[in-house]
Amino acid sequence: MKHVLKKLLLITMLLVAVGMMLGASNAAEAQTKTLKTKTIKAGKSVNLKVKGSANWAISNTKVARMTVLSANTAKITGLQPGTTNITAQVGDTSYRATIRVKAGPKTSGGGSASVETLSSSPIAGSRDSAYYISTGTEVVGHFDDAYANDIVARTNSYRSSNGASSLGGQSTLTQAARTRAVESAVRFSHTRPNGKSYYTVGGTASQGFKDSPVYGENLAYGYNNASETMTAWIASTSHQENLVRKTFTTIGVGVFWAKQSDGGYVAYIAQEFGS
Repeated sequence: MKHVLKKLLLITMLLVAVGMMLGASNAAEAQTKTLKTKTIKAGKSVNLKVKGSANWAISNTKVARMTVLSANTAKITGLQPGTTNITAQVGDTSYRATIRVKAGPKTSGGGSASVETLSSSPIAGSRDSAYYISTGTEVVGHFDDAYANDIVARTNSYRSSNGASSLGGQSTLTQAARTRAVESAVRFSHTRPNGKSYYTVGGTASQGFKDSPVYGENLAYGYNNASETMTAWIASTSHQENLVRKTFTTIGVGVFWAKQSDGGYVAYIAQEFGS
């Protein structure tokens, strides 16, 4: 009996040892491959490709946004300066890449002020794009320049009938308005999603009102055309005062149709004034 027990114990020990060896062998099969570090500017993109169907992950969504284009390809779009790591797991192989994002170009207007730009990724087969605001939040939709231009024309007509001079269009304010229209789809307020006041859209370094090209703002949402929007603003004392304020000399308007979960769209309108 003792001999039988010894043989069983020996067999058990051998099985355990074999299992450990197999486990070690399996563990040894897992590989980590480091891809070449990529450097991009905020607002620009780079594609990463691996062999095989991968599960993708990104470490820092504030620095960059990842859009999986296919099982083996992901598009990385820079949002703000910093570093993020991308991982693509293909079976037992883990591909890792470091993405460094540098400050991107800014849209300049009159004077030395600059306005924050929106990074975006077009959506294939659609008029929509995915836009990324300063907090890294993704907003899907499209801009409506005809609607925006109609608001500018109606604003100047209204000012003329109220003894105020016409406002000149300015690319700086238009860019600011487009950014604020998209941000309003996330947080409908004169406080931006990043917690700062609306006028800081005049540049990432703009902390004081006097440093910004943006001096006033009107917001609206849910109106289908310029006539409805203007009617609502004129009926509101504070908005109407902005419309006819004589110290304002320039204007920019952005209209963004934000896609909703049910597939429909809601218009978000931002009107920025300069002096």
